[in-house]
Amino acid sequence: MGKHHTDDDPTTKVATYYRWDLHLHTTIGSPCASYDPFEIPRYAAMEELNGVVITDHNFGWKEDGVTADRYNGLADAFHAEGVRMLLGVEVSTIEGDLLVYPRDVEEYLRSLPGDYGTMGHRVQDVLETAEFLGALCALAHPHAYPETVVHAMERFNGARGVFYNPYGIPEIGGSDAHFPWGVGAAYTIFMDEIETMEDLIGAVKAGRCRPVRKERKTDAGGTGSAG
Repeated sequence: MGKHHTDDDPTTKVATYYRWDLHLHTTIGSPCASYDPFEIPRYAAMEELNGVVITDHNFGWKEDGVTADRYNGLADAFHAEGVRMLLGVEVSTIEGDLLVYPRDVEEYLRSLPGDYGTMGHRVQDVLETAEFLGALCALAHPHAYPETVVHAMERFNGARGVFYNPYGIPEIGGSDAHFPWGVGAAYTIFMDEIETMEDLIGAVKAGRCRPVRKERKTDAGGTGSAG
């Protein structure tokens, strides 16, 4: 779990760093995904990731006993591969999608005004709920830029490319993988070891991270349809 990378990678400009894929989908909570979450640990280990955050669409993994049991089994599978796993969520809004990294996904979703399964939220609603609960809120693959400024934005998305940052806010990277071979197509490097969601939130808000996008021979379609 505590492994770190120490090569002199020109994309990092730091001696020791930790790789995290901050944007992944699974068939449990994202109908657009095409792989079982239990496939992720092996691919994450192959990509030498230190951790991943599963960000299914508008979905809390621990809402019922069935998915809660699968969550516990999945956590064990990640542990066996030496990769950490945290849970976030991709929230749909009328102004675009947002990645939210809360301490408790279910509490966050219950706290959103209205029905969190719809696209009726405003960015402001999502951000205010995140700030109330001490969560991190980031723009996901922003094809449009809302007036409301959130905490961070996805600079590199493995499925959709590179995005301009007009706000000067911290930048992250994630694969947006919908197929297992997309895991790690883009990721975030952290200067500090990440063990908990509190660690991740603090590091991103402090800007102690950088996004990385891998060059792949078959980039087109490499991560599947994004969302």
